[in-house]
Amino acid sequence: MTTGWRLGIVVGLLAGTVGVVYGTPPLPEHRRPGMLEGLPRALAGWTATDGIPESLLPPDPRETAAVRRTYRSGRRIAWISVALFTRQDEPARRASVDHIHPERDVTLAEPVAITVALEGSSPIRRARVIHRGGEQHAVVYWHQIEHRTYGDGYSFRWALLRRIILDRRGDSVLVRIAVPVDQRDRDAALGSVAELGPPLHAALARILGE
Repeated sequence: MTTGWRLGIVVGLLAGTVGVVYGTPPLPEHRRPGMLEGLPRALAGWTATDGIPESLLPPDPRETAAVRRTYRSGRRIAWISVALFTRQDEPARRASVDHIHPERDVTLAEPVAITVALEGSSPIRRARVIHRGGEQHAVVYWHQIEHRTYGDGYSFRWALLRRIILDRRGDSVLVRIAVPVDQRDRDAALGSVAELGPPLHAALARILGE
């Protein structure tokens, strides 16, 4: 089969899928906006207070609800944003890739790989070290649908599309963790993400599974 034929089949499948989505009634709301408040304030020895620097993890105007907290363990600090998106059968309500990382005053966004052992997904997460105004912060994110996580936009979009068509559900959460980076010991900062990520994922899986 030629490349042209394969491309035509893929385009045809996508067009048919879009037709199914837009030819069905709007999805109902399945999630309570206050459900994220059930996220524990203590995670594996880390304790939380409300609020984060919004310039570091910018809010998405499309989110239905969000929890943003500062977690501390001794002298270590991590900022967490968990945003709920619902009714994503409507394109205007889908999580935007433009609001995952900070954009203002960024001089360099350096891609790095980090090992985070999240149940049901690959242990390798893609991260970025954001250089801004003489400071550096590592930002790790994933999309989560119940217990399953997706670290890239393509796999997440396909999973969301299947969920909309087969389950008649259009909800997911976007999880982001940011930590300060000391260039002399970058591994220590990434280690904080690897430590905090699994209990955060497990707590959200319990909340989303209710």
